[in-house]
Amino acid sequence: MKASFVSSSAMQSVLRLTISQSQNKLQQASTEATTGTYADIGVSLGAGAAKSINLTSAIAQADSFKTSNSVVALRMEASQTALSSLKDAGDSLVTNLTALQASQDTTSIAVALQSAGSTISQLISTANTSVNGEYLFGGTNLDSQPLTDQSTAVSDTIVSALNDYASGLGKDVSELTGEEIGSFITDTVEPMFSESSWTDASSGWSTASSTDMTSRISGSETITSSTNANSEGMRYLALASVVVSALFGQDLSSDAQSTVASKAIGYAAQATSGIVTQQSQLGLSQERLEKANDALDAQSTLLQGKLVDLQGVDTYGASTLVNQLQTQLETAYTLVSKLQSLSLVNYL
Repeated sequence: MKASFVSSSAMQSVLRLTISQSQNKLQQASTEATTGTYADIGVSLGAGAAKSINLTSAIAQADSFKTSNSVVALRMEASQTALSSLKDAGDSLVTNLTALQASQDTTSIAVALQSAGSTISQLISTANTSVNGEYLFGGTNLDSQPLTDQSTAVSDTIVSALNDYASGLGKDVSELTGEEIGSFITDTVEPMFSESSWTDASSGWSTASSTDMTSRISGSETITSSTNANSEGMRYLALASVVVSALFGQDLSSDAQSTVASKAIGYAAQATSGIVTQQSQLGLSQERLEKANDALDAQSTLLQGKLVDLQGVDTYGASTLVNQLQTQLETAYTLVSKLQSLSLVNYL
């Protein structure tokens, strides 16, 4: 009979190898139990890993659209709020001018002048609103403040032109009839607020681009996501205000004053109509954005489900394996500790 010997060193080496392997398996099982997905997608799925990558990429793209869409939604919501305030200012100006038509006393004129000045101030401040460092009404020119208040310079030009107009008719300004002042406003003042004059590089009000921003809100859809300060609504709101502030300070006849008020009311009404049109256009874009977000949510949910089916593991089984491996490691540690404590000295 031949005796064989197994050294404690060899036994310790085997146990260390077992411990190392068990630690690797424990780390993998813990990851899978925590995340619910394979710890190593490439090893576990093999050729199916490419499909996993495509699904992950599609989900990330949908999330990216949702993130950018939230910025677009904020810009359009802020624009709607600003346009609503301008519409209210236009309505208030119409109300004050309507009262002026009924009574052209000093108080009514003062109220109308104050209302016109307030409307201009609100127009400038509102049109220069910015969100996240971008001007809402700059069109594609996001970095430059859209409007500069030119009301004083334009009013001076109007007064000078009015005096020349009256002189050309052989009259004083106070002698102009309602029809004559109406023709002056239509032929001389109104063209000062055409888009070309409004955006004139040397004397215009606006540095905004007349081209609105567009935003891609999904893989196949883009929307117009802004409006600009060169719109008819804003130009005619300025026109209505300046007509009042420039001409009601002159020595006009009662008939001429009534015509000025009537023309200003018409311009203000046209302005509010234009502003409502801007709001409606933005509203359509907001509706499309909301529907696009709903579609992205549905797409993301579907893709997430497919990804879970592909990458998902049995978390209960993974947790059970974690417990088993922990027990195995504890046993191995105990055995290694006992082997290390073996010594011939204890038996001599």
